[in-house]
Amino acid sequence: MAFDIKNTLHAVETYVQNLGLFSSVQIGEPKQALSQGFHAAIFMQSVSIGMVYLGGQTRESHVVQLRVYRDMLAEYTDSQNSLEAELASVVSKLMENLLGDTDLESNIMTIDAGGMDGTSMSATYGYIEVGGQMYRVVDVSIPLIVNGSATLVGTGV
Repeated sequence: MAFDIKNTLHAVETYVQNLGLFSSVQIGEPKQALSQGFHAAIFMQSVSIGMVYLGGQTRESHVVQLRVYRDMLAEYTDSQNSLEAELASVVSKLMENLLGDTDLESNIMTIDAGGMDGTSMSATYGYIEVGGQMYRVVDVSIPLIVNGSATLVGTGV
C-alpha cells in the first residue's frame, strides 16, 4: 500500500495525547467551538516519496501539521502570564518532546527536524475562527521520514 498516511496520523495523535498537554487531541479540524484549555488538531500537509529501495520499498516524507488552539478571550491559568506566554510554553514543551523521541514510539523512522527532505520543523502563529469563537493558534509543521510505508510494484527496481 502506497502512502500509509492513516498510520502516520494515528502515531502522531497517540503520541501527542500521551503528552498530557492538551484538553483534546483529534485528527482533523474542529467544526464547533472548543472548551477551555489547549486543544490540538492533526492533519496532513504533504506526502512524497523521497527514495525507492531495491525491491520497491519506499522512504517517504510525511509532513503533518499540528494546530494548537487556545480561546483568545479565555482567562489565563497564571495571572502573571499572557496568552502568548502560555502558548509559547505549550508549544516549546510539545516541540521539545517531539524532538526528544524522534520515532514517536511507532514505525516512523525519524522527525526531519532540519529539513533534509525539504521541510524543517517549524511553528507559525495566527488566528482562526471556529464555531463563531476566535482562537489564537500555532501551526506546528512536523516533517516525518517514514520507511517501508509502501511497496511499489512494477517499478523496474
